[in-house]
Amino acid sequence: MSDPSLKALLLDEDRLTEAGIEAMASRFLAQVKDGTWGEQGWPKVWTDYSVSKLALNAYSRLLARRLKARGARVSVNCFCPGFTRTDMTKGWGKRTAEEVADVGARLALLPPAELPTGTFFKWCTPQLYSKL
Repeated sequence: MSDPSLKALLLDEDRLTEAGIEAMASRFLAQVKDGTWGEQGWPKVWTDYSVSKLALNAYSRLLARRLKARGARVSVNCFCPGFTRTDMTKGWGKRTAEEVADVGARLALLPPAELPTGTFFKWCTPQLYSKL
Protein backbone atom coordinates (compact mmCIF):
# COMPACT_ATOMS: atom_id res chain seq x y z
CA MET A 1 0.00 0.00 0.00
CA SER A 2 1.70 3.15 -1.17
CA ASP A 3 -0.71 5.93 -0.13
CA PRO A 4 0.79 7.63 2.97
CA SER A 5 -2.61 8.87 4.17
CA LEU A 6 -3.99 5.30 4.17
CA LYS A 7 -0.96 4.05 6.08
CA ALA A 8 -1.29 6.88 8.59
CA LEU A 9 -4.99 6.12 9.10
CA LEU A 10 -4.32 2.45 9.79
CA LEU A 11 -1.22 2.90 11.93
CA ASP A 12 -2.42 5.67 14.26
CA GLU A 13 -3.65 3.55 17.16
CA ASP A 14 -4.88 6.54 19.19
CA ARG A 15 -7.00 7.98 16.38
CA LEU A 16 -8.23 4.76 14.75
CA THR A 17 -12.04 4.68 14.73
CA GLU A 18 -14.84 2.68 13.15
CA ALA A 19 -15.73 5.76 11.13
CA GLY A 20 -12.17 5.97 9.81
CA ILE A 21 -12.14 2.31 8.83
CA GLU A 22 -15.53 2.65 7.12
CA ALA A 23 -14.33 5.80 5.32
CA MET A 24 -11.31 3.88 4.02
CA ALA A 25 -13.52 1.07 2.68
CA SER A 26 -15.99 3.56 1.18
CA ARG A 27 -13.15 5.44 -0.48
CA PHE A 28 -11.90 2.22 -2.04
CA LEU A 29 -15.37 1.27 -3.29
CA ALA A 30 -15.94 4.73 -4.77
CA GLN A 31 -12.60 4.57 -6.57
CA VAL A 32 -13.39 1.10 -7.91
CA LYS A 33 -16.72 2.42 -9.17
CA ASP A 34 -15.14 5.37 -10.97
CA GLY A 35 -12.15 3.32 -12.21
CA THR A 36 -9.42 5.28 -10.40
CA TRP A 37 -8.42 2.74 -7.71
CA GLY A 38 -5.31 1.60 -9.63
CA GLU A 39 -3.57 4.96 -9.26
CA GLN A 40 -4.60 5.57 -5.65
CA GLY A 41 -2.04 3.48 -3.72
CA TRP A 42 -4.19 0.43 -2.97
CA PRO A 43 -2.57 -3.03 -2.85
CA LYS A 44 -1.89 -4.34 -6.36
CA VAL A 45 -2.33 -8.08 -5.69
CA TRP A 46 -5.75 -9.53 -4.83
CA THR A 47 -6.81 -5.95 -4.25
CA ASP A 48 -10.37 -6.47 -3.00
CA TYR A 49 -9.25 -9.28 -0.69
CA SER A 50 -6.32 -7.20 0.58
CA VAL A 51 -8.47 -4.14 1.31
CA SER A 52 -11.02 -6.26 3.17
CA LYS A 53 -8.18 -7.71 5.27
CA LEU A 54 -6.80 -4.23 5.99
CA ALA A 55 -10.23 -3.22 7.28
CA LEU A 56 -10.66 -6.42 9.30
CA ASN A 57 -7.21 -6.11 10.90
CA ALA A 58 -7.79 -2.45 11.76
CA TYR A 59 -11.19 -3.18 13.27
CA SER A 60 -9.73 -6.09 15.27
CA ARG A 61 -7.10 -3.78 16.79
CA LEU A 62 -9.78 -1.21 17.59
CA LEU A 63 -11.99 -3.84 19.23
CA ALA A 64 -9.03 -5.25 21.19
CA ARG A 65 -8.22 -1.77 22.51
CA ARG A 66 -11.83 -1.10 23.53
CA LEU A 67 -12.25 -4.42 25.31
CA LYS A 68 -8.92 -4.07 27.12
CA ALA A 69 -9.89 -0.56 28.29
CA ARG A 70 -13.08 -2.02 29.77
CA GLY A 71 -11.12 -4.68 31.61
CA ALA A 72 -12.57 -7.50 29.52
CA ARG A 73 -10.59 -10.71 29.59
CA VAL A 74 -10.90 -11.34 25.87
CA SER A 75 -8.15 -11.45 23.27
CA VAL A 76 -8.87 -10.16 19.77
CA ASN A 77 -6.19 -10.98 17.21
CA CYS A 78 -5.80 -11.63 13.50
CA PHE A 79 -4.06 -14.59 11.93
CA CYS A 80 -2.72 -14.73 8.38
CA PRO A 81 -1.83 -18.25 7.32
CA GLY A 82 0.20 -17.09 4.35
CA PHE A 83 -0.01 -18.70 0.93
CA THR A 84 -2.17 -21.76 1.63
CA ARG A 85 -3.37 -24.50 -0.73
CA THR A 86 -7.03 -23.60 -1.14
CA ASP A 87 -9.52 -22.96 -3.93
CA MET A 88 -8.56 -19.29 -3.80
CA THR A 89 -4.94 -20.16 -4.68
CA LYS A 90 -6.05 -22.84 -7.17
CA GLY A 91 -4.36 -25.50 -5.07
CA TRP A 92 -1.01 -23.73 -4.90
CA GLY A 93 0.58 -22.75 -1.62
CA LYS A 94 3.20 -23.58 0.96
CA ARG A 95 0.83 -25.13 3.51
CA THR A 96 -2.24 -27.31 3.61
CA ALA A 97 -5.50 -26.11 5.09
CA GLU A 98 -5.01 -28.69 7.86
CA GLU A 99 -1.60 -27.25 8.81
CA VAL A 100 -3.06 -23.75 8.91
CA ALA A 101 -6.05 -24.87 10.97
CA ASP A 102 -3.68 -26.48 13.49
CA VAL A 103 -1.73 -23.23 13.99
CA GLY A 104 -4.95 -21.19 14.21
CA ALA A 105 -6.36 -23.56 16.82
CA ARG A 106 -3.13 -23.50 18.85
CA LEU A 107 -3.17 -19.68 18.83
CA ALA A 108 -6.81 -19.61 19.91
CA LEU A 109 -6.18 -22.09 22.73
CA LEU A 110 -3.16 -20.38 24.28
CA PRO A 111 -3.67 -19.59 27.97
CA PRO A 112 -4.83 -15.98 28.47
CA ALA A 113 -1.55 -15.05 30.16
CA GLU A 114 0.36 -16.02 27.00
CA LEU A 115 -2.00 -14.58 24.38
CA PRO A 116 -1.67 -10.90 23.56
CA THR A 117 -4.55 -8.83 22.25
CA GLY A 118 -4.60 -6.55 19.22
CA THR A 119 -1.87 -8.54 17.50
CA PHE A 120 -1.51 -9.65 13.89
CA PHE A 121 0.02 -13.11 13.54
CA LYS A 122 1.62 -14.00 10.22
CA TRP A 123 1.90 -17.76 10.29
CA CYS A 124 3.26 -18.29 13.84
CA THR A 125 4.95 -14.95 14.42
CA PRO A 126 3.42 -11.73 15.75
CA GLN A 127 3.99 -8.92 13.25
CA LEU A 128 4.41 -5.21 13.84
CA TYR A 129 1.89 -3.04 12.06
CA SER A 130 4.63 -0.67 10.96
CA LYS A 131 5.49 -3.31 8.33
CA LEU A 132 2.21 -2.76 6.44
